[in-house]
Amino acid sequence: MRPLQSLTLEAMIDTVSTTFGAIPDPRRPDRIDYSLHDTLLSGCAMMVFQHPSLLESQRQMQHRRGRCNLATLFGVWQVPSDTQMRDILDGVPVELLRPLLPTFFEKWRRAGWAKEFQSHLGSGPHQGD
Repeated sequence: MRPLQSLTLEAMIDTVSTTFGAIPDPRRPDRIDYSLHDTLLSGCAMMVFQHPSLLESQRQMQHRRGRCNLATLFGVWQVPSDTQMRDILDGVPVELLRPLLPTFFEKWRRAGWAKEFQSHLGSGPHQGD
Protein backbone atom coordinates (compact mmCIF):
# COMPACT_ATOMS: atom_id res chain seq x y z
CA MET A 1 0.00 0.00 0.00
CA ARG A 2 1.32 3.41 -0.99
CA PRO A 3 1.71 5.84 1.95
CA LEU A 4 -0.54 8.89 1.89
CA GLN A 5 2.19 11.51 1.45
CA SER A 6 -0.22 14.46 1.51
CA LEU A 7 -1.64 13.35 4.87
CA THR A 8 1.56 13.00 6.88
CA LEU A 9 1.98 15.40 9.77
CA GLU A 10 4.87 17.08 7.95
CA ALA A 11 2.78 17.60 4.80
CA MET A 12 -0.16 18.99 6.76
CA ILE A 13 2.08 21.36 8.71
CA ASP A 14 3.66 22.47 5.43
CA THR A 15 0.20 23.24 4.00
CA VAL A 16 -0.72 25.21 7.12
CA SER A 17 2.63 27.03 7.13
CA THR A 18 2.29 28.01 3.46
CA THR A 19 -1.21 29.36 4.05
CA PHE A 20 -0.11 31.26 7.16
CA GLY A 21 2.89 32.70 5.31
CA ALA A 22 0.58 34.34 2.78
CA ILE A 23 -1.47 36.18 5.43
CA PRO A 24 -0.48 39.86 5.65
CA ASP A 25 0.52 41.17 9.07
CA PRO A 26 -1.45 44.38 9.80
CA ARG A 27 0.72 45.31 12.81
CA ARG A 28 3.30 48.08 12.76
CA PRO A 29 6.69 46.56 11.84
CA ASP A 30 8.51 48.45 14.59
CA ARG A 31 6.22 46.90 17.24
CA ILE A 32 6.53 43.24 16.23
CA ASP A 33 8.26 40.83 18.60
CA TYR A 34 6.73 37.63 17.19
CA SER A 35 5.97 37.10 13.52
CA LEU A 36 2.35 36.48 12.56
CA HIS A 37 3.42 33.27 10.81
CA ASP A 38 5.08 31.86 13.96
CA THR A 39 2.19 32.97 16.15
CA LEU A 40 -0.36 31.29 13.88
CA LEU A 41 1.73 28.10 13.84
CA SER A 42 2.00 28.29 17.64
CA GLY A 43 -1.79 28.49 17.85
CA CYS A 44 -2.05 25.46 15.58
CA ALA A 45 0.48 23.63 17.77
CA MET A 46 -1.63 24.37 20.85
CA MET A 47 -4.45 22.37 19.27
CA VAL A 48 -2.07 19.53 18.37
CA PHE A 49 -0.29 19.29 21.73
CA GLN A 50 -3.36 20.01 23.89
CA HIS A 51 -1.32 21.59 26.70
CA PRO A 52 -2.81 24.39 28.84
CA SER A 53 0.30 26.54 28.37
CA LEU A 54 2.19 25.97 25.14
CA LEU A 55 5.11 28.19 26.12
CA GLU A 56 5.59 26.49 29.49
CA SER A 57 5.39 22.98 28.05
CA GLN A 58 7.96 23.86 25.38
CA ARG A 59 10.27 25.44 27.99
CA GLN A 60 10.09 22.27 30.10
CA MET A 61 10.81 20.09 27.07
CA GLN A 62 13.71 22.34 26.06
CA HIS A 63 15.15 22.05 29.57
CA ARG A 64 14.73 18.25 29.77
CA ARG A 65 15.70 17.27 26.22
CA GLY A 66 17.60 20.23 24.81
CA ARG A 67 14.98 20.83 22.13
CA CYS A 68 11.24 21.33 21.85
CA ASN A 69 8.53 19.97 19.56
CA LEU A 70 7.51 23.42 18.44
CA ALA A 71 10.89 24.01 16.85
CA THR A 72 11.35 20.44 15.61
CA LEU A 73 7.88 19.83 14.13
CA PHE A 74 6.58 23.32 13.37
CA GLY A 75 9.78 25.29 12.77
CA VAL A 76 8.83 27.92 15.36
CA TRP A 77 11.75 29.27 17.37
CA GLN A 78 10.21 32.21 19.23
CA VAL A 79 7.04 31.29 21.10
CA PRO A 80 4.76 34.08 22.34
CA SER A 81 3.14 33.81 25.75
CA ASP A 82 -0.49 32.71 25.87
CA THR A 83 -1.67 36.31 26.38
CA GLN A 84 0.49 37.67 23.57
CA MET A 85 -0.72 34.88 21.30
CA ARG A 86 -4.37 35.70 22.00
CA ASP A 87 -3.78 39.42 21.35
CA ILE A 88 -2.07 38.74 18.03
CA LEU A 89 -4.50 36.05 16.84
CA ASP A 90 -7.54 38.16 17.70
CA GLY A 91 -6.47 40.58 14.94
CA VAL A 92 -6.41 37.95 12.19
CA PRO A 93 -9.56 37.87 10.04
CA VAL A 94 -11.09 34.39 10.09
CA GLU A 95 -11.78 34.59 6.35
CA LEU A 96 -8.04 34.28 5.70
CA LEU A 97 -7.92 30.97 7.58
CA ARG A 98 -11.05 29.39 6.09
CA PRO A 99 -9.40 28.09 2.87
CA LEU A 100 -7.55 25.50 4.96
CA LEU A 101 -10.74 23.55 5.73
CA PRO A 102 -11.71 22.72 2.13
CA THR A 103 -8.06 21.98 1.33
CA PHE A 104 -7.81 19.40 4.11
CA PHE A 105 -11.30 18.04 3.55
CA GLU A 106 -10.47 17.33 -0.10
CA LYS A 107 -7.33 15.43 0.95
CA TRP A 108 -9.36 13.41 3.48
CA ARG A 109 -12.10 12.76 0.90
CA ARG A 110 -9.58 11.50 -1.65
CA ALA A 111 -8.10 9.18 0.99
CA GLY A 112 -11.58 7.82 1.80
CA TRP A 113 -11.62 9.23 5.33
CA ALA A 114 -14.50 11.67 4.79
CA LYS A 115 -17.08 8.85 4.64
CA GLU A 116 -16.84 8.52 8.41
CA PHE A 117 -18.16 12.07 8.76
CA GLN A 118 -21.00 11.83 6.26
CA SER A 119 -24.55 12.54 7.38
CA HIS A 120 -27.88 12.97 5.65
CA LEU A 121 -29.98 16.14 5.82
CA GLY A 122 -33.56 15.15 5.14
CA SER A 123 -35.08 18.56 4.47
CA GLY A 124 -34.32 22.21 3.92
CA PRO A 125 -32.33 24.08 1.28
CA HIS A 126 -29.17 22.05 2.02
CA GLN A 127 -30.78 18.61 1.95
CA GLY A 128 -28.74 15.67 0.78
CA ASP A 129 -25.50 13.98 1.86
